[in-house]
Amino acid sequence: MRATEHHWHVLPMEERAYRDVAAIRPWAPQFYGAVRSEGWHLLLLEDLKGATWVPPWAPELAEIAVDQIAAMHAAGMADPGAVEDMEADAFTENWLRVAPGGEDRDHFLALFSNSADARGWLDGALSSLMAHEGQLMRRDQPFGIIHCDIRSDNLAFRGQDLVLFDWADVRHGPLAFDIAAFLPSLESQGGPTAASMAERYAAALRRTGIELPTWALPVAASAVAGYFASRAGRPGVAALPRLRDIQRSQVRAALPWAAAQLKLPVPPPPLA
Repeated sequence: MRATEHHWHVLPMEERAYRDVAAIRPWAPQFYGAVRSEGWHLLLLEDLKGATWVPPWAPELAEIAVDQIAAMHAAGMADPGAVEDMEADAFTENWLRVAPGGEDRDHFLALFSNSADARGWLDGALSSLMAHEGQLMRRDQPFGIIHCDIRSDNLAFRGQDLVLFDWADVRHGPLAFDIAAFLPSLESQGGPTAASMAERYAAALRRTGIELPTWALPVAASAVAGYFASRAGRPGVAALPRLRDIQRSQVRAALPWAAAQLKLPVPPPPLA
């Protein structure tokens, strides 16, 4: 993968996370240090060549991942560490971008074989989707350390232990957002459904003494679906050739899950 300006910007942030955020260490690869020399910035991390990688997602691996994400979230509530607060700007106004007159509306409708059906569903659902995503940062829900980019290429399994990579975006934010951002990718890669794993996550979190409000996952599901819905149909990015394909796969799982969480009609399926 070719390094971009973004990678150069976030690499020092990832190094600080490995060095300074104690609560993530049970779920992060062992960090041995860093080297900077002649324009290079290298992080020396544990060799996981014997680990289990996904996909494919066996059901038991999905369960381990969800249970351990809940455990990581519980640990991060007890010890928030030196992390910045999550900035919500990228996640609380995306459905407005696909509303009538929105700059990404045509891009979104182009994701469907029947744009008229998609337009009818979208315009009937928009008021609920917009109202819910706008509540993402409500403070009457559990906040703690969140990874902000959990997906299959950022994780592995060392035996029965989950190992998460790419901690550059670690933040203090709503726990529900972190799991909601992960579950559509899990489902889109042949794993268990987002709905079933959301229930498992809430139960695992409850066993640690942390209760999610009933509205928290629907709100997070709407915000995540809006993020991908407003981006998946945009033109490709030359430096990130897989980006739009990944976002389209996310939309296919995130849209119906958000609609079910909000008790909205089932959306038409986007193009494969």
